[in-house]
Amino acid sequence: CGETCLFIPCLTSVFGCSCKNRGCYKI
Repeated sequence: CGETCLFIPCLTSVFGCSCKNRGCYKI
């Protein structure tokens, strides 16, 4: 996780990361 997701979805969503506050975080 750690990348931004303002205009695109999280590339790390396959690792369980989700978009939150314009950034990708593990929840």
